[in-house]
Amino acid sequence: MRGRVRYAAGRLALAVPTLFGLSFVAFALGAVAGNPSSRIASAGLPPDVLPTPEQVNAVSHKLGFDKPLLVRYWLWLRSALHGNFGRSLLTNQSVTDSIRKSLPSTTELALVAVAMIVLVCLPLAMVGARLQGRWWQQVLRVAELSGSSVPGFFLAYLLIYSFAVRIKLFPVTGQSGWKSIILPAATLAVGPTALVARLLQTSLVDVMGEDFIRTARGKGLSEAPILLFHALRNAALPVLTVLGSILAGLIEGAVVVEVIFNRSGIGNLTLLSVGSADYPMIQGVVLLAGAVVIIFNLAVDLLYPVIDARVRLGART
Repeated sequence: MRGRVRYAAGRLALAVPTLFGLSFVAFALGAVAGNPSSRIASAGLPPDVLPTPEQVNAVSHKLGFDKPLLVRYWLWLRSALHGNFGRSLLTNQSVTDSIRKSLPSTTELALVAVAMIVLVCLPLAMVGARLQGRWWQQVLRVAELSGSSVPGFFLAYLLIYSFAVRIKLFPVTGQSGWKSIILPAATLAVGPTALVARLLQTSLVDVMGEDFIRTARGKGLSEAPILLFHALRNAALPVLTVLGSILAGLIEGAVVVEVIFNRSGIGNLTLLSVGSADYPMIQGVVLLAGAVVIIFNLAVDLLYPVIDARVRLGART
């Protein structure tokens, strides 16, 4: 028990400075976008009228751009720790409120994509492990490699043409009803499904040669229970190591998917913010996305002792 607590404390100790480093990167991304004071001061003025230097300086002072970078970072971080990321330069709405409104749509999309990944990759990996050395296993491998190689935007338009335009099974764009989420979630899921299925299949093949599997066979167990209840838990360890990068890929892919399928969410909000140089919104979105990945990786690290007892003995430090 003490070793497990020490392991968890070590992971938490690494996560905290990582979050602070991420916060500085998020702030710096907005800072390098330039000083928007002139653009903000000119809002509401006739197109042929430029703001005076006094007006620009007043806006710059209000936004804190007349302060050193580290001072601005500290003021921003202090507000961010209280859930206040400032106001959007584009809409003048609270960044926190805008993210809160966009988050449910992206979360729903990601959860459906994860469900698709699990439901498809598990049978694929198990069938591939059972067909080891047969020609069907090579067919599965080609399908997995093809799925991980197709660009997301190309796959999105291919799915739209095939299932929305040709056979009209799903709507082309929008987010009304459960059918509207199938194609965007499938676009996000195909690449990670191919990666996870390939990793899990390889791991299952290795585990199926272990002594405890031969013991289970000697007890008269059939292959299906051996795969499900004995091999799968041990084979899942290599997959855990890539879950963080898969989650980051889902967040990154959401930007393209939400734009193509005309869905409101964090991805669409990010693209709009970048296009309008809305640095407070960019800072908030980057910090949120990075924090989600860091926390998810922390949760995966804390799962290792549960799945692999060797971690509790200090094998993974």
